[in-house]
Amino acid sequence: MGSAAWTERRRIGARTVAGRIARDPLFAFSLAGLALFGGYQIVQRLEKPPVVFTPEIEQAQVADFQTLTGRKPTATDRARLKADYIAEELLFREAINRNMHLTDGETRKRLVDKVRYLIAGAPPEPGEEQLVDYYSEHLSLYRAEPRTSFTQIFRQEKPADAALLVAQLNAGQTIDGEDFWLGRDFPRYGDSMVRGIFGQPFVDTLRTAPQGRWIGPVQSPRGWHFVKKSESIASAMIPFPAIRDQVRQDYMIAHSNAAIGQALAGLKEKFDVEE
Repeated sequence: MGSAAWTERRRIGARTVAGRIARDPLFAFSLAGLALFGGYQIVQRLEKPPVVFTPEIEQAQVADFQTLTGRKPTATDRARLKADYIAEELLFREAINRNMHLTDGETRKRLVDKVRYLIAGAPPEPGEEQLVDYYSEHLSLYRAEPRTSFTQIFRQEKPADAALLVAQLNAGQTIDGEDFWLGRDFPRYGDSMVRGIFGQPFVDTLRTAPQGRWIGPVQSPRGWHFVKKSESIASAMIPFPAIRDQVRQDYMIAHSNAAIGQALAGLKEKFDVEE
């Protein structure tokens, strides 16, 4: 038999064996398994990309190092920069894996604030005309709250002879009181300050109290108070020059909130929202 014939017989035999293998159900199953495994590996790499210390990252790390230290990093420094970067990246991914961005309040807040800034950006600096217009359109925001000056005498327990004590006070006599952490005199306190110390019912009573006369005792969460109002200052507009900085801040916040509001409409379409 010539060499050419022998070679041809080997080719035919190889094709026959290959055909038998290809028709073998186990071979088909193995191919499917390999394909699934390969696909799974690709999906895993897409979902969990490997931590890679790229030349670009190294360049940025080196630049930061030189800025902070004023010198070029040594080989040891470079090795530490790489180790620190990988450690930080691994810890960050573990934090995400533990859903800390969903459960940790401080982390959520920082991420939300960051995205707010990325969406809204830095608001443009408003001109004087824009600030005056904003002030004029939101006058209700720039009214000074009512203020009151008053004196109080504190008792932890309601005195049994309260009516007698009030009469003595209005007759110009002095009665004993207990120590109060803010003292006796409250000059020109705004309603919000009074509310924070004594509660809203105290504010309501003080608003209708006669000026220059002792009343009480008026109850608060802290105890009982004999009170004399000496001055009432009504709510009034705060002039623009006196509150310009606050108007500027409010204007810029409103500008950012408008940008956020527009973005939220698109985000509601992107993510499911059940209301």
